[in-house]
Amino acid sequence: MSDFFQSEFVREGLRDIQELQKELQRGFMRFNFLTEDEQEEQLALLESLLEKQYLMYLRMKLSDDPKAQEIVEDMRRSLCLLGLPETATVEEVFAQMKQTLQNLKEPLDTPDDT
Repeated sequence: MSDFFQSEFVREGLRDIQELQKELQRGFMRFNFLTEDEQEEQLALLESLLEKQYLMYLRMKLSDDPKAQEIVEDMRRSLCLLGLPETATVEEVFAQMKQTLQNLKEPLDTPDDT
């Protein structure tokens, strides 16, 4: 394992990401059956996950560790597999995911007039 991934700080961040992913998997499988408050909680967890993933991406991007750089390059290459133009950046994808999440949260944030 590379030096970057030996760091306790990085390992703790990766554990946090993994735990959030597991928790979200359980919640989103029954999302339509959750109360509005529970849906808001799931979306807040998703927002936290995206933030942690983005920070981990930035740490890898700024690292000079070869394994971290390889993962960053793999992420960039995978954008084309998702149908995005070659000019798209990982940062743009994270920004778009954040905006999509905000759009999902809007109906839950507005009071129900009925």
